Amino acid sequence: MQAPFHRLNNFDLRRIIAALFVLFSHQYALHGLPEPTLLNVHTIGGLGVLIFFSISGFLVAQSWHTDPNVWRFALKRLLRIWPGLAVAVSLTALVLGPLVSNLSPNDYYHSPVLKEYFKILLFDLRDRLPLKFDGNALPEAINGVLWTIPLELKCYVGLGLLGLAGILRKRWAVLVLSLILVFAYAIAEPRGDHIVDFFQWTIEQRFLLEFSLFFLAGVSYFSFRIHESPKKTALVLISCLVLSAIALAASRPLLALWLVVPTVVLAAGNASTPYLRRAGRFGDASYGLYIYAFPVQQTLIWLFKNKLSWTSILFLCISTTFMLAFLSWHLVEKRALQFKPGRGKIKTKPETDVQNPRGGLERGLPGVN
Repeated sequence: MQAPFHRLNNFDLRRIIAALFVLFSHQYALHGLPEPTLLNVHTIGGLGVLIFFSISGFLVAQSWHTDPNVWRFALKRLLRIWPGLAVAVSLTALVLGPLVSNLSPNDYYHSPVLKEYFKILLFDLRDRLPLKFDGNALPEAINGVLWTIPLELKCYVGLGLLGLAGILRKRWAVLVLSLILVFAYAIAEPRGDHIVDFFQWTIEQRFLLEFSLFFLAGVSYFSFRIHESPKKTALVLISCLVLSAIALAASRPLLALWLVVPTVVLAAGNASTPYLRRAGRFGDASYGLYIYAFPVQQTLIWLFKNKLSWTSILFLCISTTFMLAFLSWHLVEKRALQFKPGRGKIKTKPETDVQNPRGGLERGLPGVN
């Protein structure tokens, strides 16, 4: 039940929608079909990730502003990310894996590949187990969304360093830093993956730059307190829409997305819409949706691809993932948040704040925030 002083907003719903974007997009890929795209530069799932990073930058910057202590900041982030991830990885590797693998249980549990998989818990991405989802479009893929978690973690580290350097107290410095990165982003964007060739960067570095920009957009949105003034919100939104149209006319679709997605998402998230603002009243399912959807989809497609229609499997995936997500929240994530540190002491119940008594103040990328 929500605390009586809780200022309801729409962020819970925005995160759930973004997680469903990722699930929906992957449903195509895991059936061997082209994923729906936006402006021919991002899939619908990619848009969901951009939404997460935008929200995360805003809310985590707010968390730092409330308690600018690097150790407590780091522990809060770890408590929000790691416990749910640890359970999801363990269930996938130790329970689902032996059921899918052609190896005997003894051979499976002694496989060096299984041991390597647990490096995910050190944020060293692995996506291979001694199994195959035979007949699936991506038979060896285990959990294709976890690659974003180390990138989100790097954004947190960057924000902490900016905070320690005092830059977060200088909102114009945050904006200038964002614009410098945007300039590099814009001149390197001619078409598709050319950014990699232009800077001789890896794909991971390209995505780190891209996601960092959306994260910094959220940080800037908070730094200038845009959410505190309806007039300021409207002015920024209209300005970004106009600039986005110019970017599209100049064949810079990624830049156009950067101008639109954070401003639209954060304006909508800070709103308090009747009914919609109550989306999280039974618990925050967004992280669980994000980290469980892919293995659930792989498994159900493997089991039912020749028995059920695409749409039937999709709804089965959504319902199963929601069930696991709520279990993850109530049995793992919420309990871990009981140990979130306050100023100078460890609290014995989940940290309650004006924005979200379930700890949602600091969540952007579902659960990795």
